Amino acid sequence: MNRHSLNFNQITRVKSSCLSSLARVTFSLFCITAAYFCYAGTEQPTGGSYGLALDPVPTVNFIFLTPANAQQQQAKDIIQHSSILATIKQLSQTRYIFAPSLEIVFGSTKGPNFDATKKQIKIPYLYIYQLLQHASKTGTYLTQQQRYQATNDALLLTLLHEIGHAYILDRAIPILGNNETMVDNFVTILLLNDIDRGDEIAINSNQLFSIRELNAPPLSNNLFIQQHSFNQQRYQHILCLVYGSDPIRYQRLFDSFPLVQRQQQQRQCSDVFSTTHQGWLYYLDN
Repeated sequence: MNRHSLNFNQITRVKSSCLSSLARVTFSLFCITAAYFCYAGTEQPTGGSYGLALDPVPTVNFIFLTPANAQQQQAKDIIQHSSILATIKQLSQTRYIFAPSLEIVFGSTKGPNFDATKKQIKIPYLYIYQLLQHASKTGTYLTQQQRYQATNDALLLTLLHEIGHAYILDRAIPILGNNETMVDNFVTILLLNDIDRGDEIAINSNQLFSIRELNAPPLSNNLFIQQHSFNQQRYQHILCLVYGSDPIRYQRLFDSFPLVQRQQQQRQCSDVFSTTHQGWLYYLDN
């Protein structure tokens, strides 16, 4: 009786041990499977491949060439100490996604321009230094902080403009009408939707890039300025987009315009903004 009882207890312990081992194996398999699916959903995209990534990597690369003198070093410091790089990088994760990545080269001898062959945007240090000089000479910006802010705003507009040209080419977006107006729309929609103080930068763009303001050296000799300075028609179109985005907030935006022109702008700008906004978000949201 004792012998049979002992054997029964041993058998029970063996069965319990087997069941315990089986439970541990099952639990381990469950953990491995769960870990696999968790990892699969957070894999970072590399080499231009985008899929399940929750935190996509930037699709622009910044290249800084070695400054040749103190002025160029000052220009490089302006870029690196501003929020411009972070803004451009963040937008390249969510808005304009390039595959392969777009290179932005600071310190080139020519530019600003987008080189479609090399897929590079080139920004000379001299151009940035000249922007600072321009901000200092206008008399509008009284403090050094204001002059640096104006320089950063103008540089951000320049970068977004060239990125617009690159993005249109990269996505093979049909160009309907004037190419520069199309890029103006791209820049203004990004400013209004995604960039801190974007509306202020858009409204001040005429002050930063108007033909009248830039009609004196050294910027007047720059090819980018010659091709991209704002005439009154381009500036009115940008103001129209800003007004149309929120007519109540920007109701006084056209106060300086003649009455008939002001009423005309106010009637049509909401529709202009709606059409432009929807058209660009079709690409920027996909």
